[in-house]
Amino acid sequence: MMIHPSLPRAEKVGVAQIRMRKAEHSTAVLGSFVAADKLLKAWAAARDCKECEFEIRYLDGYRLSGRYPMWQRNTARQSLGAHVRRHLAGTPDRFLDRYEIEDFGEP
Repeated sequence: MMIHPSLPRAEKVGVAQIRMRKAEHSTAVLGSFVAADKLLKAWAAARDCKECEFEIRYLDGYRLSGRYPMWQRNTARQSLGAHVRRHLAGTPDRFLDRYEIEDFGEP
């Protein structure tokens, strides 16, 4: 099946909130991947933990959660979206086709 380039793609489900938790003492509730990446950069610079927990809640109620390692080889910057993409690429439910993992849709 081929999608004609002039036809609009279906919109992806957007993010309602991103909750991030570092160790037992810091929790943040954010509204975008850009804000999450800035927070991850600050937390990584502090070097006081090896990973943090995250939960992404989408506008349709779907939730995605996991752990984000603060130190990653082959990474020039902290990116929650890239982390999710790496771990979900090739999943049978086609999550990446239906849900945003960046603040702006991929071209």
